[in-house]
Amino acid sequence: MARAWVIARKDMRIYYLKPPVLIFGVLMPVFLFLAFMIRRNLDASALIPGVMAMTIFFSSSTVTSAAIPWERAQRTYDRLLTAPVSLVAVLWGKALAGILFGVVVSIVPLLVGVLAFGMPVSQAWLLVIALVVSACAFASLGVLLASVSTPSVGNIMMLGNMIRLPLIFVSGIFIPLAELPSWGRPIAFISPLTYCNDLLNHSIAGTAYLPPAVDVVVLIALWAAFLLVGTRVHALSKKR
Repeated sequence: MARAWVIARKDMRIYYLKPPVLIFGVLMPVFLFLAFMIRRNLDASALIPGVMAMTIFFSSSTVTSAAIPWERAQRTYDRLLTAPVSLVAVLWGKALAGILFGVVVSIVPLLVGVLAFGMPVSQAWLLVIALVVSACAFASLGVLLASVSTPSVGNIMMLGNMIRLPLIFVSGIFIPLAELPSWGRPIAFISPLTYCNDLLNHSIAGTAYLPPAVDVVVLIALWAAFLLVGTRVHALSKKR
Protein backbone atom coordinates (compact mmCIF):
# COMPACT_ATOMS: atom_id res chain seq x y z
CA MET A 1 0.00 0.00 0.00
CA ALA A 2 2.86 2.40 0.77
CA ARG A 3 4.40 1.81 -2.66
CA ALA A 4 1.03 2.07 -4.36
CA TRP A 5 0.44 5.41 -2.61
CA VAL A 6 3.75 6.76 -3.93
CA ILE A 7 2.67 5.84 -7.48
CA ALA A 8 -0.77 7.36 -6.91
CA ARG A 9 0.72 10.64 -5.69
CA LYS A 10 2.95 10.81 -8.74
CA ASP A 11 -0.02 10.24 -11.07
CA MET A 12 -2.10 12.85 -9.26
CA ARG A 13 0.64 15.42 -9.69
CA ILE A 14 1.24 14.66 -13.37
CA TYR A 15 -2.05 13.58 -14.95
CA TYR A 16 -4.97 15.29 -13.19
CA LEU A 17 -4.75 18.44 -15.31
CA LYS A 18 -4.01 16.75 -18.64
CA PRO A 19 -6.51 17.77 -21.38
CA PRO A 20 -7.89 14.24 -22.05
CA VAL A 21 -8.58 13.75 -18.34
CA LEU A 22 -10.40 17.08 -18.04
CA ILE A 23 -12.34 16.62 -21.29
CA PHE A 24 -13.39 12.98 -20.94
CA GLY A 25 -13.39 12.83 -17.16
CA VAL A 26 -15.12 16.09 -16.26
CA LEU A 27 -16.66 17.95 -19.19
CA MET A 28 -18.16 15.05 -21.15
CA PRO A 29 -20.52 13.78 -18.41
CA VAL A 30 -21.71 17.33 -17.72
CA PHE A 31 -22.44 18.03 -21.40
CA LEU A 32 -24.17 14.67 -21.83
CA PHE A 33 -26.36 15.32 -18.85
CA LEU A 34 -27.28 18.84 -19.95
CA ALA A 35 -28.10 17.63 -23.46
CA PHE A 36 -30.62 15.10 -22.18
CA MET A 37 -32.01 16.85 -19.10
CA ILE A 38 -32.46 20.48 -20.21
CA ARG A 39 -36.09 21.67 -20.03
CA ARG A 40 -37.19 18.65 -18.02
CA ASN A 41 -39.03 19.76 -14.90
CA LEU A 42 -37.24 17.65 -12.31
CA ASP A 43 -36.04 18.65 -8.85
CA ALA A 44 -32.44 18.44 -7.71
CA SER A 45 -32.95 15.12 -5.93
CA ALA A 46 -33.86 13.54 -9.25
CA LEU A 47 -31.10 15.23 -11.25
CA ILE A 48 -27.99 15.31 -9.05
CA PRO A 49 -27.59 11.51 -8.51
CA GLY A 50 -27.41 11.01 -12.28
CA VAL A 51 -24.83 13.78 -12.69
CA MET A 52 -22.75 12.31 -9.87
CA ALA A 53 -22.98 8.79 -11.30
CA MET A 54 -21.78 9.86 -14.75
CA THR A 55 -19.07 12.08 -13.29
CA ILE A 56 -17.58 9.38 -11.09
CA PHE A 57 -17.91 6.86 -13.92
CA PHE A 58 -15.97 8.95 -16.43
CA SER A 59 -13.48 10.62 -14.09
CA SER A 60 -12.36 7.49 -12.21
CA SER A 61 -11.94 5.34 -15.31
CA THR A 62 -10.32 8.09 -17.42
CA VAL A 63 -7.41 8.87 -15.10
CA THR A 64 -6.46 5.21 -14.77
CA SER A 65 -6.86 4.32 -18.42
CA ALA A 66 -4.96 7.40 -19.65
CA ALA A 67 -1.94 7.31 -17.31
CA ILE A 68 -0.58 3.94 -18.45
CA PRO A 69 -0.57 4.69 -22.23
CA TRP A 70 1.15 8.01 -21.51
CA GLU A 71 3.85 6.20 -19.60
CA ARG A 72 4.16 3.57 -22.32
CA ALA A 73 4.76 6.32 -24.87
CA GLN A 74 7.42 7.92 -22.66
CA ARG A 75 9.01 4.53 -21.89
CA THR A 76 8.61 5.13 -18.16
CA TYR A 77 6.06 2.35 -17.63
CA ASP A 78 8.58 -0.41 -18.42
CA ARG A 79 11.07 1.24 -16.09
CA LEU A 80 8.41 1.28 -13.36
CA LEU A 81 7.78 -2.44 -13.85
CA THR A 82 11.50 -3.20 -13.36
CA ALA A 83 11.55 -1.37 -10.03
CA PRO A 84 11.28 -3.36 -6.76
CA VAL A 85 7.51 -2.98 -6.83
CA SER A 86 5.00 -5.69 -7.64
CA LEU A 87 2.70 -5.37 -10.64
CA VAL A 88 -0.26 -5.41 -8.26
CA ALA A 89 1.16 -2.42 -6.37
CA VAL A 90 1.75 -0.53 -9.63
CA LEU A 91 -1.78 -1.10 -10.90
CA TRP A 92 -3.36 -0.45 -7.53
CA GLY A 93 -1.46 2.84 -7.36
CA LYS A 94 -2.83 3.77 -10.78
CA ALA A 95 -6.33 2.83 -9.66
CA LEU A 96 -5.98 4.75 -6.40
CA ALA A 97 -5.24 7.97 -8.31
CA GLY A 98 -8.44 7.42 -10.32
CA ILE A 99 -10.46 6.64 -7.19
CA LEU A 100 -9.47 9.87 -5.44
CA PHE A 101 -10.04 11.94 -8.57
CA GLY A 102 -13.48 10.43 -9.13
CA VAL A 103 -14.62 10.97 -5.54
CA VAL A 104 -13.41 14.59 -5.40
CA VAL A 105 -14.91 15.56 -8.78
CA SER A 106 -18.25 13.90 -7.99
CA ILE A 107 -18.55 15.95 -4.79
CA VAL A 108 -18.86 19.13 -6.90
CA PRO A 109 -22.40 18.39 -8.23
CA LEU A 110 -23.35 17.20 -4.74
CA LEU A 111 -22.35 20.55 -3.25
CA VAL A 112 -24.23 22.37 -6.01
CA GLY A 113 -27.36 20.39 -5.23
CA VAL A 114 -27.12 20.89 -1.48
CA LEU A 115 -25.99 24.52 -1.36
CA ALA A 116 -27.69 25.99 -4.43
CA PHE A 117 -30.93 23.98 -4.53
CA GLY A 118 -31.34 22.92 -0.91
CA MET A 119 -31.27 19.24 -1.87
CA PRO A 120 -31.58 16.96 1.15
CA VAL A 121 -29.40 13.88 1.57
CA SER A 122 -31.39 10.94 2.89
CA GLN A 123 -28.49 8.80 4.18
CA ALA A 124 -25.08 10.46 4.26
CA TRP A 125 -23.26 7.30 5.40
CA LEU A 126 -24.64 5.35 2.44
CA LEU A 127 -23.62 8.18 0.11
CA VAL A 128 -20.01 7.87 1.27
CA ILE A 129 -20.08 4.11 0.67
CA ALA A 130 -21.65 4.65 -2.76
CA LEU A 131 -18.93 7.08 -3.84
CA VAL A 132 -16.06 4.90 -2.61
CA VAL A 133 -17.19 1.53 -3.98
CA SER A 134 -18.28 3.08 -7.28
CA ALA A 135 -14.97 4.88 -7.72
CA CYS A 136 -13.08 1.66 -6.93
CA ALA A 137 -15.09 -0.30 -9.50
CA PHE A 138 -14.74 2.31 -12.25
CA ALA A 139 -11.03 2.95 -11.61
CA SER A 140 -10.47 -0.81 -11.87
CA LEU A 141 -12.36 -0.73 -15.16
CA GLY A 142 -9.79 1.84 -16.26
CA VAL A 143 -7.01 -0.61 -15.33
CA LEU A 144 -8.67 -3.21 -17.54
CA LEU A 145 -9.02 -0.76 -20.44
CA ALA A 146 -5.37 0.23 -20.12
CA SER A 147 -4.33 -3.41 -20.47
CA VAL A 148 -4.68 -2.95 -24.23
CA SER A 149 -1.06 -2.77 -25.35
CA THR A 150 -0.87 0.62 -27.05
CA PRO A 151 1.09 3.80 -26.30
CA SER A 152 -1.70 5.96 -27.77
CA VAL A 153 -3.96 7.73 -25.28
CA GLY A 154 -6.36 8.49 -28.14
CA ASN A 155 -6.83 4.80 -28.91
CA ILE A 156 -7.61 4.04 -25.27
CA MET A 157 -10.05 6.95 -25.05
CA MET A 158 -11.84 5.77 -28.19
CA LEU A 159 -12.06 2.22 -26.84
CA GLY A 160 -13.22 3.49 -23.47
CA ASN A 161 -15.98 5.63 -24.95
CA MET A 162 -17.14 2.76 -27.17
CA ILE A 163 -17.75 0.86 -23.94
CA ARG A 164 -18.82 3.65 -21.59
CA LEU A 165 -21.28 5.59 -23.74
CA PRO A 166 -23.65 2.66 -24.45
CA LEU A 167 -23.58 1.78 -20.74
CA ILE A 168 -24.85 5.26 -19.84
CA PHE A 169 -28.03 4.90 -21.85
CA VAL A 170 -29.05 1.58 -20.28
CA SER A 171 -28.17 2.45 -16.69
CA GLY A 172 -31.37 4.15 -15.54
CA ILE A 173 -29.97 7.69 -15.53
CA PHE A 174 -32.13 9.05 -18.34
CA ILE A 175 -34.95 6.50 -18.11
CA PRO A 176 -35.65 5.11 -14.60
CA LEU A 177 -35.30 1.35 -14.28
CA ALA A 178 -38.95 1.01 -13.27
CA GLU A 179 -40.01 2.63 -16.55
CA LEU A 180 -37.83 0.48 -18.79
CA PRO A 181 -39.58 -2.18 -20.87
CA SER A 182 -39.28 -5.75 -19.63
CA TRP A 183 -36.63 -6.55 -22.24
CA GLY A 184 -34.56 -3.50 -21.26
CA ARG A 185 -34.05 -4.31 -17.58
CA PRO A 186 -31.82 -7.37 -18.08
CA ILE A 187 -29.64 -5.21 -20.34
CA ALA A 188 -29.53 -2.48 -17.68
CA PHE A 189 -28.19 -4.90 -15.09
CA ILE A 190 -25.15 -5.54 -17.30
CA SER A 191 -24.00 -1.96 -16.75
CA PRO A 192 -21.96 -1.27 -13.59
CA LEU A 193 -23.26 2.30 -13.77
CA THR A 194 -26.76 0.98 -13.05
CA TYR A 195 -25.79 -0.07 -9.54
CA CYS A 196 -23.92 3.17 -8.87
CA ASN A 197 -26.86 5.30 -10.00
CA ASP A 198 -29.33 3.17 -8.03
CA LEU A 199 -27.23 3.44 -4.87
CA LEU A 200 -26.82 7.20 -5.22
CA ASN A 201 -30.58 7.60 -5.70
CA HIS A 202 -31.19 5.60 -2.54
CA SER A 203 -28.68 7.60 -0.48
CA ILE A 204 -29.89 11.01 -1.68
CA ALA A 205 -33.59 10.72 -2.54
CA GLY A 206 -34.39 7.56 -0.61
CA THR A 207 -35.74 5.86 -3.73
CA ALA A 208 -34.14 2.92 -5.52
CA TYR A 209 -34.98 -0.09 -7.65
CA LEU A 210 -32.69 -2.58 -5.90
CA PRO A 211 -31.83 -3.05 -2.21
CA PRO A 212 -28.71 -1.05 -1.32
CA ALA A 213 -26.90 -4.19 -0.16
CA VAL A 214 -27.28 -5.68 -3.64
CA ASP A 215 -25.83 -2.56 -5.28
CA VAL A 216 -22.85 -2.54 -2.90
CA VAL A 217 -22.11 -6.26 -3.31
CA VAL A 218 -22.29 -6.06 -7.11
CA LEU A 219 -19.99 -3.02 -7.24
CA ILE A 220 -17.45 -4.70 -4.95
CA ALA A 221 -17.59 -7.85 -7.10
CA LEU A 222 -17.05 -5.79 -10.26
CA TRP A 223 -14.19 -3.94 -8.57
CA ALA A 224 -12.46 -7.24 -7.80
CA ALA A 225 -13.22 -8.73 -11.23
CA PHE A 226 -11.97 -5.72 -13.21
CA LEU A 227 -8.79 -5.47 -11.14
CA LEU A 228 -8.02 -9.20 -11.25
CA VAL A 229 -8.62 -9.53 -14.99
CA GLY A 230 -6.75 -6.32 -15.70
CA THR A 231 -3.79 -7.46 -13.60
CA ARG A 232 -3.76 -10.81 -15.39
CA VAL A 233 -3.76 -9.19 -18.84
CA HIS A 234 -1.04 -6.73 -17.81
CA ALA A 235 1.05 -9.64 -16.51
CA LEU A 236 0.71 -11.46 -19.82
CA SER A 237 1.71 -8.31 -21.71
CA LYS A 238 4.71 -7.88 -19.42
CA LYS A 239 5.93 -11.41 -20.24
CA ARG A 240 5.68 -10.71 -23.96
